[in-house]
Amino acid sequence: MTNWKVLSQDMAEILQLDSRIIAVKRLENREGLAKIPGIEKPKSAFTYCQLPFLVRKQGKTVGITKEDAAALAEKMQLRYRCLRIQGLAPADEEQIDHEAKGFAGFWFKDYETARKAVGGYPNPSPIDALAMAPLDEEKFEPDFVLIYANGGQMTLLMNGLQYEEYEQVASCFSGEGSCADGLPRCAATGKSSLCLPCLGERSFGLVNDDEMVIAMPANRLERTVNGLKTLKETGLAYPIAHQEPGMDVTPLFTTWYPVQD
Repeated sequence: MTNWKVLSQDMAEILQLDSRIIAVKRLENREGLAKIPGIEKPKSAFTYCQLPFLVRKQGKTVGITKEDAAALAEKMQLRYRCLRIQGLAPADEEQIDHEAKGFAGFWFKDYETARKAVGGYPNPSPIDALAMAPLDEEKFEPDFVLIYANGGQMTLLMNGLQYEEYEQVASCFSGEGSCADGLPRCAATGKSSLCLPCLGERSFGLVNDDEMVIAMPANRLERTVNGLKTLKETGLAYPIAHQEPGMDVTPLFTTWYPVQD
């Protein structure tokens, strides 16, 4: 088993993260939740936007199924929208219609515009349950990780990801931010996804204005940390050093990029 605790601690130290890295497990069978130590279920009506905060800031281990969201879903037009994006509820025509009607005149001008938006979300594979926990507690073998960071930290994180094995990191804004473009897109494509937290997560999940989130397949984390360690040895580390905008950059650039045969 990968030493997730050490990897989590190393990344947090190098980037000076102020919240914990989130381990994510997508479960095809909800019985798997019972095998996770210390897992908690929501005690009242909730939205997905609240869950990452409970993990990254309060250190909770949480697990949800479609039934856990029924208390809120049965009372609003959007029905199971937040969970269907994660693969926890069917993305059928009835559900899409509910969402478009709920967004029309609120987030979007009319039904047609809303229908185009909600119909274009990522479509990850169906699951029966979703679990989140602080990565450093090693509650389970994660499928994905969620990392919240400011712009400077995120820049270096992606540089670390690309150091040993280059891959382009995509960012998307489908209109709903991280709840659609983070974990769901990563799960659907198998690739890292950088995105802006949605207004709901900033309000209900207490995400700061300067924070972004990246969803990564868990198997990318070790090489990202290794890349960050190597970059730090070359002087590329957080906090990023500020230089005088009017300075002559020749000495610095010739040191970084010396002429070679």
